[in-house]
Amino acid sequence: MSNVPPRAPLVPPHDLLHAVAVATGTPMAYLQWPGGRCIWATATYARLLEMPSQELLDKAPQSYLSPCTWNEWKCELERLADSPQPGTRLQTPLRFARQQAVPTQLVADVQHGAVRAIVVIPLQDLSHTDALQMVQDSDTRLQRYAHATREAIIFFRQGRVFDANPAAIALTGYPLHQLLDRPVLHLLPHVLRAEAQSLIDQGTEHAHETRLLHHGGQELDVEIAVHLLPEDGDTYGMLVLNDITERKRAEAEVYFLANHDPLTRLPNRQGLMQQLRQVLLQAERTQQHIAVLYVDLDRFKDVNDSLGHDAGDKLLIDAARRMRSKVHPDDLVARLGADEYVVVLASPLTACQPDCILRELRFALNKPYVLPKEAVNLPASIGVSIYPEDGSTAEELMLNASAAMEAAKSLGHGHLQYYNAHLQVRPSRLLVQDRLLREAVANDQGLVLHFQPLWNLATNRLEGFEALVRWQHPQRGLLPPAEFIGFAEARGLVSLVDRWVMRAACKQLRAWRDAGLPPVVVAVNMSATEFNQRTLVEEVQLVLADTGIDPQWLEIELTETTLMKQSEHVLHTLQALRQLGVRLSIDDFGTGYSSLAYLKRYPLDKIKIDRSFVKDTPQDADDVSLIQAIIQMGRSLNLRTVAEGVETKEQWDMLQAMHCDLIQGYYLARPMAAEEALRWQQHRCQMSAPQ
Repeated sequence: MSNVPPRAPLVPPHDLLHAVAVATGTPMAYLQWPGGRCIWATATYARLLEMPSQELLDKAPQSYLSPCTWNEWKCELERLADSPQPGTRLQTPLRFARQQAVPTQLVADVQHGAVRAIVVIPLQDLSHTDALQMVQDSDTRLQRYAHATREAIIFFRQGRVFDANPAAIALTGYPLHQLLDRPVLHLLPHVLRAEAQSLIDQGTEHAHETRLLHHGGQELDVEIAVHLLPEDGDTYGMLVLNDITERKRAEAEVYFLANHDPLTRLPNRQGLMQQLRQVLLQAERTQQHIAVLYVDLDRFKDVNDSLGHDAGDKLLIDAARRMRSKVHPDDLVARLGADEYVVVLASPLTACQPDCILRELRFALNKPYVLPKEAVNLPASIGVSIYPEDGSTAEELMLNASAAMEAAKSLGHGHLQYYNAHLQVRPSRLLVQDRLLREAVANDQGLVLHFQPLWNLATNRLEGFEALVRWQHPQRGLLPPAEFIGFAEARGLVSLVDRWVMRAACKQLRAWRDAGLPPVVVAVNMSATEFNQRTLVEEVQLVLADTGIDPQWLEIELTETTLMKQSEHVLHTLQALRQLGVRLSIDDFGTGYSSLAYLKRYPLDKIKIDRSFVKDTPQDADDVSLIQAIIQMGRSLNLRTVAEGVETKEQWDMLQAMHCDLIQGYYLARPMAAEEALRWQQHRCQMSAPQ
């Protein structure tokens, strides 16, 4: 997305012809065909019908013309539509208001061999001289419009450039005299010209992404739209280009972050599984062995607790660097989260491997980590599975390597264990974990909610809370979501957890209301699994009825992954929730990758900018640009934006200057238990933002 301040569009963005008509002051209407429904009309056109232009929208002529007059119009419109050639035109007298006949030009807008619309241009009672003067004035106005807009506009006739505005000269790098009479297709790389020829010949209904060949030889990412504008005996075109280099860069970064750990820049679990599956396909073809190493840094939690998270982050980055330095460039190193890594020996194994590499890895990982306050030693427990002996799929190899790592940890710190069929450590632990989590949900004991405030920057007041689930594990203590939600998804328990969270959040909201606090929004997260359930809407209705909460105070946060499925069932579910009055937002926006078309398709209220983009601001200029782009995109689509992970006053001030709507993060408050959140509200509801 281009990092420029947004400007108010002059016209509906889907039709540049409207912009030209408005800019030139020409009486003109664009009627969908068949049927004649008015897509747009200029004010000068509407005056001939003695109606405001807004009243013409979506109406067919028969709704505002007399039956006799409509029959005359229909006859002429059908006569034009019978000759579906680009630029086909017909001049005929048509009656408007007061029954006066006005010489009118009808122009067919032809797409793919069929008339999709008819442009109606009343000429009124103009003499030849007046008409010529109007055309000259229109050309002058059009040139002024072309010079005023930031969009690059190139005018062409018969495939060759005859004019261009200053923005086009700046974008292409060509002086105007070198653009004139150049084939317009020569502005595109050679391999794209055949595909673009049909766009130049027929025009475009929607903008297309392609590449522009700059005068200096480099290729630029651009979005193009081609509009064909008929004139006497000919047709000339307008090629409208927008530089989308920044947007493509941002999309590439979003895609990278969806598949990589933002701290170490290594592949995350999703990225690893994608690459591991490709490695196994190659290994199957070549009859090659593959080793999967599951690495856990022992006692890492002690570093975080005693030296702080910054020291822990430095150690994790150093560990990633050490592992990467000891393997072949074709091998994979990934970070799954917390202190767990996976190394995949994907290059052909020699006679001494993987033992030689394991020895090198263990030696590198056992060396002291030099941190700001002191040096620490963290031995690593490593589990190993081998393809094809220990599994034929990525999932089997990962599960078995993890089981071997658990067995290694049971022997003490810093041990190595190869998988074998007798290892039962992980399966038994999984069964116990499964039983404990089911009991916590069923008995309403063990799961607890913590609440993190969301602050409205415009009103400078508390707007709501995000409800975050915690598990009071009987052996491991209070666990954050990252420690058990992935497990719940894998075991089919996440739906039970989601429903518990929604009900518990609404009950807590009711308790706060009963305590005399003003109403606030409470947001709950729901997994993609929930939106495939037929009973979700009914469950939400039941919870709201049971707790007496108005739907407007419940917000459901869903992931980009849920929307990227483009499921009709998901769409219908979201529409039903929206009709119910429940608010909808996208959580961790930017960590999934897809076309942003779903932002228009789905009935959303908010997008939450992921904390990984906020973390290094305002120092990281790339992240600042990306956040600015997301906020601008949200505003253009009438979506509110929420910035997660705000930890400093500098970040707060930056986001406020960018007109971000809501703030969430440690600078305002950490997640807190319900009782503490009640006191926090009582203290904060009469106060402004932290200083």
